[in-house]
Amino acid sequence: MPIRRRIGLVYLPGALPCFEDFGNLPTDLVGKDGQVDGKPASDILDMMIIPGGSLIESQSVNPVVSREILKMADAGKFILGICSGLQVLAKRTDVGRLSTVPIVREGLGLIDVEVQPLVCTDQVNAHVVGKSFLSDIIDKEVLGFHCHTYGKVILQGDSRSVLVSHVQRVNYRKMPQDLVSGVANREGNVVGVFVHALLDRNPILIESLMEALDVNQVELEEIRKVNAKLVSGIKGEIGINTNIYPTSVAVKKSPVMVLVTALGSGSGKTFLVTGMAGALKRRGYNVGLIKIGGDVRDSVPALYLVKGSMQSFASIKIGESGWLSMQEAISQACGVHDFLFVEGAMSAFTGLLNGKISRPASTLEVAASLGASVIVIVTCDKEGVEGGLVNVLNYVNTLRLLGVNPVGVILNKMSTSYLTEEDNLVIRQALENVGVRLLGVVPNMRFERRGMIPEVEICYNDFGVQALDVAERYIDLERLVKLAKAPSQNSVDYAAFVEKFKKLLINYPSNFSSRVE
Repeated sequence: MPIRRRIGLVYLPGALPCFEDFGNLPTDLVGKDGQVDGKPASDILDMMIIPGGSLIESQSVNPVVSREILKMADAGKFILGICSGLQVLAKRTDVGRLSTVPIVREGLGLIDVEVQPLVCTDQVNAHVVGKSFLSDIIDKEVLGFHCHTYGKVILQGDSRSVLVSHVQRVNYRKMPQDLVSGVANREGNVVGVFVHALLDRNPILIESLMEALDVNQVELEEIRKVNAKLVSGIKGEIGINTNIYPTSVAVKKSPVMVLVTALGSGSGKTFLVTGMAGALKRRGYNVGLIKIGGDVRDSVPALYLVKGSMQSFASIKIGESGWLSMQEAISQACGVHDFLFVEGAMSAFTGLLNGKISRPASTLEVAASLGASVIVIVTCDKEGVEGGLVNVLNYVNTLRLLGVNPVGVILNKMSTSYLTEEDNLVIRQALENVGVRLLGVVPNMRFERRGMIPEVEICYNDFGVQALDVAERYIDLERLVKLAKAPSQNSVDYAAFVEKFKKLLINYPSNFSSRVE
């Protein structure tokens, strides 16, 4: 039986169609031609959802799709923009987070607001403060999460606030406050929200939406059957409009993981994890992403490629930052995925000496507690391969003396033109002498521009496709899979662990040949 109400999901490069489930409601995709079943989307659809992603940065909402959105809004049909989708509906967004002057991207102006830089990656509760098709119950509490770089809403004209989030951290600091996180046009048929997973975690909103669409429970079940087929098709492709599909199906095994760390920020962890995740998806693995600490934005480019969703296990709590304990996060993730990438925060050692926050407080403590196979990324663009090697040899030795299991090294941003075969042999031998394998040598790709930096501005399609290409060309993926191991739950005395680290520092470098008790 054909369904009576149809809900479109914008499917363009830079969009995140699987980042959340959208209440399992979308029945159709709206691509670059703005059509559904060969007809204008505005003629077929009763509602359109514009998902999160990098649509504003990518500028992939073309005039054809824009026209269909505007026609639906003018006809009184429902439009829901989520995160980047809100920015599409807004008048303009300043994406110049680290720029001395605003870098403005124009939106459609359906909601009279401006959006400015503000980082928030909290799980949040929020309250409904204004009526719209999403809810007509004022002061109703709802749940979800934020994951944005530009999230400060400036109300103008006849725009209305319909949702306020109660957040704990903004711009990387603990700063509890209330943020406008949902806005609507005067008529209430066009709504933009910054809270993800609203339709997944709040049944009351589904009830309100179904009432607004005049959909009964039987029809809702039919919509969700159509949605299941739609999602299955979406997840087959790696990224969007890439025409890249898995070439095999990996044999389902017990879940394994690797923890990826680096000598510091700016090493390319996110770029390389994104590429490796996409490459393993291509080989048939069900890949999961976990971030140590609360900045889950780092996992989004990989989720874009593998068509994964942002779940509560996506963030391991360290200190005051993050969502779930490592035990909860790993246990939940292992129930869903067969290969996990755990991306560290900053250096593995960062936070280890901070006695003012709860433990674990560092990537290193998480690695020790999970018995993880650790991959170390070394950036060689500033110190050359020579300086990078000296640093990583010390790094690996220190990890091992503290009971952590480094297994592989990736040399990133490296100039290779002058290296001889003998030099390459020395590099491999030096690493093998400290018990790690060289997993890859990635040349300096010079991608550090706007649109390629996750914490500043990113175009997910460009970033993801280039990361996938780099992983396929330069990283030993078969060796990587062999080095992964099942996570364990080790009991770690964090106070003793920190004291051991301090003793190692005091004795450095004379005692590298003996363990510090």
